[in-house]
Amino acid sequence: MARSCGSLPKITRACTRCRALQLLVLVCLPAWTTLLHGVGAQSPAWQIVADGRVVPWTPSQAWPPDSLRAAALDALGHLQRQGYLLARIDSFRVDSVRTALHATLGAPALVEAVHIVGASALDSLTLVDLLALRPGRSFDAGTLEHDARTLVDAHAAEGFHLVSVTVGTLNIVPSSPPRVRLTFRIDAGPRPNLQRVALVGAARTAGGFATRVAGLPLGMPLLHFDPDNVQQRLEETGIFAVVGTPVLAVTTDTTAEIQVPVSEAPPGAFDLAVGYERNAAGRGALVGSGHLALRNLFGRGRTLALTLNRAPGQVSKIAAMAEDPFVFGLPLSLGARFDGLQQDSTFGKRAYALEAGYRLEGRMRVFATITKEVTRPGLTGLAITGGRQRIPVATALFAGLRLQVWALDNAVNPRQGVAAETAVETGRKDRTVRVVRADTTDETTRLQQARLRASARLFIPTARRQTLVLGGETMLLRSRELDESDLFRFGGATSLRGYDEDRFLVPFAARMLVEYRYLLDAASHALAFFDLGYVDASQTAAPIRGFYPGFGIGFQLDTDAGRISITAAASTEAPSEVRAHLAVSLGL
Repeated sequence: MARSCGSLPKITRACTRCRALQLLVLVCLPAWTTLLHGVGAQSPAWQIVADGRVVPWTPSQAWPPDSLRAAALDALGHLQRQGYLLARIDSFRVDSVRTALHATLGAPALVEAVHIVGASALDSLTLVDLLALRPGRSFDAGTLEHDARTLVDAHAAEGFHLVSVTVGTLNIVPSSPPRVRLTFRIDAGPRPNLQRVALVGAARTAGGFATRVAGLPLGMPLLHFDPDNVQQRLEETGIFAVVGTPVLAVTTDTTAEIQVPVSEAPPGAFDLAVGYERNAAGRGALVGSGHLALRNLFGRGRTLALTLNRAPGQVSKIAAMAEDPFVFGLPLSLGARFDGLQQDSTFGKRAYALEAGYRLEGRMRVFATITKEVTRPGLTGLAITGGRQRIPVATALFAGLRLQVWALDNAVNPRQGVAAETAVETGRKDRTVRVVRADTTDETTRLQQARLRASARLFIPTARRQTLVLGGETMLLRSRELDESDLFRFGGATSLRGYDEDRFLVPFAARMLVEYRYLLDAASHALAFFDLGYVDASQTAAPIRGFYPGFGIGFQLDTDAGRISITAAASTEAPSEVRAHLAVSLGL
């Protein structure tokens, strides 16, 4: 004869809370008046002993010694949720350490049948295949709740976010072992269309920008909604100081919106980096750079940035860029960049670049680039060395692709994830150089050149508040002939720590790095690092090849004034010569 336990509470998608499922079973219990007789006044802990063994149990609350009835009901509910529907409490025992409730478990219940009623939006047979509770399997309340959530998620993935799932009937057949007949009742509700993405707390950023960043179509049912994905995409823009958990709110029966609590970052930032190192005369010298960025212009994520860099040896660099992440509202970014380099009176080089980007599935972005470079010699570059002009007049045109992968748990202070970027360019360079033999002539040649740049960082959490960082980068130039103005500049705080800025001018360089970080807070950490660089410039006018290790310590501190980074690094070739670098990032 079946015994009915009534209905269970609903699990609804519209409500963000999930009520605990309760399993009420009619069982025969001993006389509680007998159990309550003789309870001691001191009973600091509770324990379930079932069939001679201790059953793991955490009471729902700290029951006082005189609450034996409530504690026994709590223990009985725990056993029933584990699938022992016919369990009973037989007796108790009190000692100086604990109160032991002795129970008889009986056989665990098995599922006899599962029925789904009211599945009008999705096929009921398909839904049954998603369930873990199937005929012949053991029954427990945890799996029952999991299956109810599975049914809710299956409907939400198809846009039915107002769905409610109720365990309508739970019938127990008293046999050995007892068997359970389940019925899930489903009300799919309406299928609302996404109306907008609302940034709660944003004063400057347009909601349309957030919608494009999230990659969600308006006016259509919201399928496969992933709050973590939306949150991470908004964090990656860098224009928000804090991004909360997105919440789906149904505004009417036919419309819904995603509400994201945010705190906007300052609309601009100024970064100043200063380093100290010894110059060729053995005296201390300062090098550094300043970076000014205006972000989220007009509330649509546009960026303008300017960087000035003072390198050693009277080398100056300038970089300017502008980017629109959504041109004409399309999921297509467009950027322009200018890079200028002036090496004392040797030569000047200018590069003009255009870049178009597109976000792929996941955390990948791909960019197509076209770059024009112009090189002009200075007075020193016009000098004849070895019968040839030192720096030729040159114009180059490159086309390339850049792939970016960004999957970090925290953009400022990551603990786990990966970040990688690869850029490949190929093109031609037309150059004119003065050659002195029997007479003086201008020689014009065309060179095919290819360039590769790649970098990667892998963040691996280790102990609590600690993480291991593994990574590296490489740069490679392929050309039949090499000019000084073509070579990569390698060394310094952002490439090979422990060595002077731009110490190496090479066509090939690589670095492997290992960092161990201790996280001080959400935006601060201390670190120790080891770099191993390799350079090969054996085919240049200043041939060099070999490995160059460096090591050091550093801090990143988040203060009220801004973010401060400090590193001190040295190399194995001169361990006593420490290169110190200080970087400050200030919000405007």
